Amino acid sequence: MQILYGFSNCSDRLYRKLTANLKTAVSIPVQKYHGLLIKGLVKNGAKVTCLSGLPINRTVTKKLLIREPEETENGALYHYYTTLNVPGLRQLTVFFGAIRNVLRAPKNEPAVAVCDCLNIANAFGMAIGCRMKKIPLVLIVTDLPDMLSFSRPERRIGNRLFAHADGFIFLTEAMNGRLNQKQKPYLVMEGHADADVPVRDPASTYERTEGKKVVLYAGSLMEIYGIGNLTEGFLEANVPGSELWIYGDGDYRAALEKTAQAHETIRYFGVCDNQTIVEREQKASLLVNPRPSDPEYTKYSFPSKNMEYMASGTPVLTTKLPGMPKEYDPFVYCIGDESAGGVAAALREVLGTDERIRNEKGAAARSFVLQNKTNVGQAARVIALLKTAFLERGRKA
Repeated sequence: MQILYGFSNCSDRLYRKLTANLKTAVSIPVQKYHGLLIKGLVKNGAKVTCLSGLPINRTVTKKLLIREPEETENGALYHYYTTLNVPGLRQLTVFFGAIRNVLRAPKNEPAVAVCDCLNIANAFGMAIGCRMKKIPLVLIVTDLPDMLSFSRPERRIGNRLFAHADGFIFLTEAMNGRLNQKQKPYLVMEGHADADVPVRDPASTYERTEGKKVVLYAGSLMEIYGIGNLTEGFLEANVPGSELWIYGDGDYRAALEKTAQAHETIRYFGVCDNQTIVEREQKASLLVNPRPSDPEYTKYSFPSKNMEYMASGTPVLTTKLPGMPKEYDPFVYCIGDESAGGVAAALREVLGTDERIRNEKGAAARSFVLQNKTNVGQAARVIALLKTAFLERGRKA
């Protein structure tokens, strides 16, 4: 099977090169999400050609004409459009690059296009190319265009994409109810864990080696994600021997830095590469996601961070997000009251639990995601959808 994979990212090698000199890395969760899924598709025998306009803007590079050679990584071919790095013109060059490269796809093998719908220029170009070449188009929907900071024209174009699509890969079931009015073939895939993540060694945790109960958060520092409640709740909990370690960037950063200066048990590390964060997640005592569950958007989201947390083998404390299926409930600790006081109560309870019991919870969570939610297993589900809904149907017709 030939899969044309459209997105705005790149190989991990090129991503490291592009972001090497940046103070803030660009789209780490998106890069990881697509990179893992692409690896999984290849491991399931698919021939994957990635079509991309690259994750660049004037912040990443001042170069006006962007050209990168084709390359192969983990068995997938990465083709990058030649683009003009000027707002507006960049989107146009990506749009036409997508059309041109879909039309150039080999005809000697059945093909399906899979595309990130949030990369509007690339996705719309691929939709036009797919219609001209009669290639089925499946959209990956990880966020609703209506709920993002898109311009009105971008939202309008994004919503029109759904009418052009032949199928969908949704993050939550609620997305299907909202977007798939014509009941086209779809798959709910809330995320995927790295099948190759190293095994956690409880004997090397900070709790064992340094006597520290490290509570760790890694992700966006947007205030709406509950970071203030986490820091206030941690201080209120006042668990002996505990420290709160935070990684990331966002609008709460200045307030966090001020709090960290006043309290030595709160440590802010800024933005780190994903490998470093994963290593530190595995050594922590508890990983926390304090994201409030009330906002409307939480029905349509599943934080990729929760999947990474669970794969680490370290126990996870999270709010009860409506986009998280109930099958996850037995494998995580939950925050009932999402206020600072509620977070404090949850931290005291979990960190007061015997270390052995906490480690068993973390190990069970890891086993669950590695048995059911790896990038290889989830990619197998994607390929099954593509074959049964499009390729086999086409042969029967």
